[in-house]
Amino acid sequence: MKMPYRVIVLDDEPPARDLIEVFVSQVPDLQCVNKSSNVMQGLIAIQELKPDLLFLDIQMPEMTGFDLMKLPLVHRPEIILTTAYPEYALTSYEFSVLDYLVKPIAFDRFVKSVVKFREKRQLSLNSTDWQSTEAIPRAAQSEIATTFDSDSNSVWLREEKRLLQIPYSEILYIEGLKDYVKVHLKDQIIVSHIGLGKAEKLFTTPQFVRIHRSFIVRLAAVRLIDGNTITLTNKKELVLGPLYRDELKKYVAALI
Repeated sequence: MKMPYRVIVLDDEPPARDLIEVFVSQVPDLQCVNKSSNVMQGLIAIQELKPDLLFLDIQMPEMTGFDLMKLPLVHRPEIILTTAYPEYALTSYEFSVLDYLVKPIAFDRFVKSVVKFREKRQLSLNSTDWQSTEAIPRAAQSEIATTFDSDSNSVWLREEKRLLQIPYSEILYIEGLKDYVKVHLKDQIIVSHIGLGKAEKLFTTPQFVRIHRSFIVRLAAVRLIDGNTITLTNKKELVLGPLYRDELKKYVAALI
């Protein structure tokens, strides 16, 4: 019988902490092995119990959830943030968190997060695209971490300690965020520690074009161009920057 995924809940609010524990108990392949209201106790539990998944509150007295994620943890589980502050969602992507749940948390939204966790865990275990960096010769790591082959239809990106080969066909757009980029795929977001300038050099194939100082899009993912707004196939709307309008027109001129 498959062992359940081990879960720790770290939240200083008892009602929120207890609710997550109840939700976990209703999912057969999850097991809550610890719940803590104190960050230091939580850190000890994480290193001793080695959970697969951590539900982490952001605002806590001793240390914020962001502060905790900055620590060089020996064991780092997948993290789902739980908070009453939706404005922290953008910052959360800098830490490659799995999901972001806004309180009060509904059970169906909780389940969606668990599904994302299962999918990522299964992908990391079974996919031939994912590899541990220890399995790749050190000399080759810097070459493969953020490169593309002009003759192929995919790009390699590093996310934390793992390398992912992403087919161009799965990419919708790339979003710049300080020293990081978020690569938005059809069903997930990959966060890689490279700037948008380097990403622009990486995605230099005719399939991609920069439309804004913060966005690069895959042309095949564009459904509609309406003035200064670009709508993608997933109905996401992006702003078309005035400095990039002429560049986009060159790419679509043949179709107009």
